[in-house]
Amino acid sequence: MPLIDASQTFALGAALAALVAFGMWAERQTWGQQVGGPLILIALAMGLANTGVLPHAAPLYDSVGGLLVPMAIPLLLLRANFRAIFRESGPMFGAFLLAAAATVAGALVGALLIDIGPLEPQLVGTVTSSYIGGSLNFVATAEAVGIRDSSIYVAALSADAVGAVFFLLTLMLLPALRFVRAAMPSRFIGAGAQAGSIVVAEPREKQPFDLAGATNGLALSLSVCALSVVLTGIFGMDSLFILVVTALSLAVANFARPLVRRVSADFEIGTLFMYLFFVTIGAGANIADVLGAALPILLFIVVMVVTHLVLLVIAGRLLKLDLAEVMIASNACILGPAPAAALAASKGWQPLVAPGILVGMFGYAIATFIGVALSALLAA
Repeated sequence: MPLIDASQTFALGAALAALVAFGMWAERQTWGQQVGGPLILIALAMGLANTGVLPHAAPLYDSVGGLLVPMAIPLLLLRANFRAIFRESGPMFGAFLLAAAATVAGALVGALLIDIGPLEPQLVGTVTSSYIGGSLNFVATAEAVGIRDSSIYVAALSADAVGAVFFLLTLMLLPALRFVRAAMPSRFIGAGAQAGSIVVAEPREKQPFDLAGATNGLALSLSVCALSVVLTGIFGMDSLFILVVTALSLAVANFARPLVRRVSADFEIGTLFMYLFFVTIGAGANIADVLGAALPILLFIVVMVVTHLVLLVIAGRLLKLDLAEVMIASNACILGPAPAAALAASKGWQPLVAPGILVGMFGYAIATFIGVALSALLAA
């Protein structure tokens, strides 16, 4: 039993908040600026969970993913300029398509090098769909290819979670590699980021904290989420909840300007929610579960992820892509729109938050089809 049990909600909440506070402090230090807050948080949470301090699963984690993450999306998008978003999502969309193609290529290389058993075609397709879309696509593809009720399913889920952490840790290290920075210069990374970036979010001067404005932002965010639940329920589109939240958030941001002008600290609060989400990602990665049947699947994922990143660096150099845009597109592909938004927010790349969410939603839409098709191809 972990030191802090899943039933100890307040103690566990205090631990998560303390980790986020440490991560925010660390990323202001010289060493932390090179690593990044999300990487620090994931590594710390994973270490604490796998040494018996934090639980791997808890109702509080579900609350963070089910409540705070959807709430963070409107908060991160309220200052988005609609026309600029779609204008700026052009390069990001191209980078995302490259990332998705690199994932498929990585899956084929992994299947060639790693033997993951008689259910290899189904497992490859299921994991690939997860690494283009998200956990929703993992479950949908697993059910479509017939492994949803098999004993290997839980092992695959564990490997999927640990592999996602490995991916994010590796992705966060890319800007620290000189040859990567040389291959893909970025207008967002380094001293020239502010001068070279195209501003999507409205510039705002620093002002004292406005409690009423922050409350307005939370109320508006919750209203968007509530309306999204109603709409998805009416039309039977529960799986598209996050997509509807994003669409409504952009509608409010662009067509309800009087409401948005009454909101403050929205981006900052949204970033805080995403940081808590990063902690739960790290804590949920159970390394012990991977050391059995899941180990070959994890090795497959490692090969797939490494191939994915190597191909993106090569393509980025040839096509002269921006490193920050490639990182967010890759993150949106492998982990989904919420972590992509969190990474962009934590790095201060506000112009990339909305495009990252948008391309991540596109990944949700196509991933299951790609996963099922890949399974059929490998089984043929």
